[in-house]
Amino acid sequence: LILLICMPFMPKSPRWLVQQDRIDEALDALKTVRDESDAKEELEEIIESHMKAKALGEPAWRDLVRGRVRFLLLVGVSLQLLQQLVGMNAFMYFGPRVFQDIGFDPVRFQTISNLVNFLATFPALLFADKYGRCSLLRWSALGMFIACMTIATVSEKILVVSGGGSYTTYASTSTSGSYVIVAMVFVFVMNFAYGWGPIVWVYNSEIFPLQYRSRCI
Repeated sequence: LILLICMPFMPKSPRWLVQQDRIDEALDALKTVRDESDAKEELEEIIESHMKAKALGEPAWRDLVRGRVRFLLLVGVSLQLLQQLVGMNAFMYFGPRVFQDIGFDPVRFQTISNLVNFLATFPALLFADKYGRCSLLRWSALGMFIACMTIATVSEKILVVSGGGSYTTYASTSTSGSYVIVAMVFVFVMNFAYGWGPIVWVYNSEIFPLQYRSRCI
């Protein structure tokens, strides 16, 4: 609801405005987030980039499945699929159930998990350029792997399963083991938040040649 209310007040994309030859409006949009000198400099870069892309011509859709562009497109699609399949959505949606089954207040710990997700995004802003996109993706994947393996190993030892089908429930037999699971959930969320969460979007926006970027994205 908040997004719906606020969207009409958001400035239009400067790049899109340049593509529509609405240069003055693009500059005004940039001025809402930059000072005037930086806005003019960035506008010149956008215009230059647009003119280069225009000079290269509009690519055909069939060009996306040929040569190196096809490989890059497969990489981009694979990264987006893996981002959704790593398990973050399961932790976000079923986190309260996990915390409740191991004996913790589901609302409190889900709130903490969301806070960890928010705060751990900031290292991506600080380190993406310093250490590189691939480095953050590798460390993020390693951290999530360790967290998942620890959760699986500890859960196998301390969780007792009862019921069946849709009514399956789990109960923890060890308080210390429950704390380990909770800690590893936070470790997983933290590693996703600085790596596979934001960096996949950044990486995909940069790997495609200028001529094909808009269509590949």
